[in-house]
Formats: sequence, structure tokens, C-alpha cells
Amino acid sequence: IIYIALSVRIIFIFIGHYIVPLPDSTQDAMGFQELAWSYGKNGFYDALNNFPGINSFFYSWIIGVLYSLLGRSILMAQSLSLLFGILSIFIAWLFTKKLWDNQTANKVGWVLALFPSLILYSTLPLREVFQSFFLLIAVIGIYYWVRDYSNRYIFLALFGFIGATFFHGPLIFGGIVFLLIVFFI
Repeated sequence: IIYIALSVRIIFIFIGHYIVPLPDSTQDAMGFQELAWSYGKNGFYDALNNFPGINSFFYSWIIGVLYSLLGRSILMAQSLSLLFGILSIFIAWLFTKKLWDNQTANKVGWVLALFPSLILYSTLPLREVFQSFFLLIAVIGIYYWVRDYSNRYIFLALFGFIGATFFHGPLIFGGIVFLLIVFFI
């Protein structure tokens, strides 16, 4: 499943890079790229000093730090999205396997590997795949906390919500609601 997902996404990166622009690959993606380059073009320390905090520009800052170290490459930003997209498939497959069985996990893995919008957003330099990854981590933490009532899973869920919040601020409300539920229980 992972090899097929990776192959399909690499093909789409190639198509979007050399043949025809993919949907959603122009305005937002190019805007994030330009901002990332403005963060990273003056070197690593300047990129670190431009830390934007928790807002929608955090993604550009991450890419900007990479640009300051390795040079400007849109393909590198796409590869980072690709990595998190593939990790999301693997973690969702593993989590489904723990919840149900191997057959159901394989079905979930194939759906995630071949679902068109998931393919698209894990090949574009946008922040959606990062939000999804960290929300998946938060859901896993919530599940294990409900199952075991162990404090370490509270931290896992909060890590997921905080990570997602860096890419889309309103996702902090999920963490707040979760903490309220933990507090009342």
C-alpha cells in the first residue's frame, strides 16, 4: 500500500512540476513558496529570527528554514508534504489495525493511498497534510486515553492538537475541548 501510495504521489508531483499545474497549485502554493523564500534567502539565523508564531505563516517559516539551509527548491517542499502524507497513511493503517483487524486496516490504507484529494494535498506544498497528520496523532492520543486513562496519552493528544494548531490556529479548540473533558472526568 505504501509503495503504491508513494508511486502515485511521485507521478503526480512529476505531472504537476513538468506537464500541467495541478489544481490548487498556483495561488496558495506559490504564495507559501514566495513567503518561505523571503524567510530563508538571507540565511539560517535570519530565518530563525522571522519565526511567525502560531499562525498560517508557520508552514512558510518551516520551508524557509529548509531553504536557508539547503537552497530554494519547490520539489523539497513537495517532498516534505509527501513524507507527511505517507506517514499519515501508515499511521492510519496501523491505528485501524489496532482498532479492528488487518483486513479493515488494508481497506483503510488503500482508500487513503488512492483517494484523489489526499493524493493532491500530499503532493502540493500546502499545509493541509500537516494539519491532518497532527490531528491523526491527537485522535490516537484521545483513543488511548479513553481506553487506558493514562496521562501520557493526554500529552500525546495535546501534542497532536498543538502541532495542528501551528498550521491552522483554530484547531486549538479541539485541544481545549479535550482538556475540558479530561478535567471533568
